[in-house]
Amino acid sequence: MTKKKFKKIKQKAPIMNHIKFNEVSDVKYADFIDICRMTQDELKGFLLEALQLAKYKPLNGDGWVYAKGEIPILLTAHMDTVHKVQMYEYMEYTDAKGNHILTSQDGIGGDDRCGIYMILEIIKMGFRPSILFCEDEEIGGVGSDKFIKTEEAKQLEKLNYMIELDRANSDDAVFYDCDNKDFTKYITEFTGYKKTYGSFSDISNLAPFAGIAAVNLSCGYYNAHTTSEEVNMEEMFHTINIVSELLEDEAGKKVQFEYIPDACSLSNYYYGYDSSYCGEWFAPDDYIVELEVMYVDKNGNWEEDIVEGCSEADAWTTFFMTHGDICFNDVTDYYVYRN
Repeated sequence: MTKKKFKKIKQKAPIMNHIKFNEVSDVKYADFIDICRMTQDELKGFLLEALQLAKYKPLNGDGWVYAKGEIPILLTAHMDTVHKVQMYEYMEYTDAKGNHILTSQDGIGGDDRCGIYMILEIIKMGFRPSILFCEDEEIGGVGSDKFIKTEEAKQLEKLNYMIELDRANSDDAVFYDCDNKDFTKYITEFTGYKKTYGSFSDISNLAPFAGIAAVNLSCGYYNAHTTSEEVNMEEMFHTINIVSELLEDEAGKKVQFEYIPDACSLSNYYYGYDSSYCGEWFAPDDYIVELEVMYVDKNGNWEEDIVEGCSEADAWTTFFMTHGDICFNDVTDYYVYRN
């Protein structure tokens, strides 16, 4: 086979904005800030109580909280963040568009406290979808992996589809290794969000297990996994409204969208899907992306690995599935090589 020539792409770190502390935020965004200030254990107890108050019957499992709903759609978010220190003080400023931006020198934890907050707000609006909150997504989807090994997880097979609220930016829709074109069309046309790509989230475990399509939607946070992370409150509220409209849509309630594996996704081998028909243009020795990752392991050692895939997203998925104890916060640098 002819050796491919790859283009080396250097990734740049985000730049911190100059901001001022605004004490008024404590009143305006109290509920969201309270969630950001909780440890994962504190948050889990809080969520169990909140679901009970909303007339759910939540189940408290090892690594997860699950509550069966009345609408055949699952909403999911994860309870952990990458930050080692809990956020306390935070700052607010208004951007050029008049949007309210929150951040913290400790890392505000919008990934994924935004998703947690959004689901609770949707429940307050009177909707009753099924709910799954997972622990330790940032270290390899530990909570969702534990959940799919339980009897309760079989209930996911009865759903029409899943929505995860764990994506950065304002209008992304990420489907990972699910290639159900009807579902992609339904979500992108209904929401106006654009299809894009990601490395891994809890639906990367949940969707192939249940055989049900899933999407991860933007939550309005930026610079994830850094202390310069920001949350755009207006963008977060916009996605709350979008999801509520999806829950109201009768068309989405009548159709069960099947999980159709991406033919060229290596990670689908993990769940027993056959990718062999990717076929004539792709073979295991003919990757089109190489990903070189420098990271710090759990013992504090500096390590390096090279993984391959038919896309950057596929390569990242392979990396995190291979290194289950590593999260993106442990990555110190990386290069993408494309032909």
